[in-house]
Amino acid sequence: MKGINTLIKLSKRELDGLRREMASLETQKAQLQEATQKLSEELLREQELASKQPEMGAFFGGFATRIKKRQEEIAAEIKKLDEKIRALNEKILVAFSELKKYEIAKENAEKRALEEQNRKETIMLDEIAGQQFHRKQAENQ
Repeated sequence: MKGINTLIKLSKRELDGLRREMASLETQKAQLQEATQKLSEELLREQELASKQPEMGAFFGGFATRIKKRQEEIAAEIKKLDEKIRALNEKILVAFSELKKYEIAKENAEKRALEEQNRKETIMLDEIAGQQFHRKQAENQ
């Protein structure tokens, strides 16, 4: 039983580590999505400013190109993160199923031990009852 408890602890630790890693990836993804949103908002502000001030219009094209390029880079980073998240999700599922196997094995072992203990108690009680029966019979004769 000691070995299975160790396996359960190790599996839980591994699963917790994978979940922390997943949380980190999700945070990174959220930050990148937020950065994309801010770039879009900045592009709209600059576009509005360029439309109000014609002399700024000459600079807007280059600015817009840089913003679009940065958004594409961020989108590529998000895509890579999504792939990592998918792969990590599979690892988490495997680790979770391993943990469940160990927990079920422990439950089954405990159940078998309890059944064996009950069986031994029943045998012992039957033996005591049989001895009492024989004593009463011997007393009656």
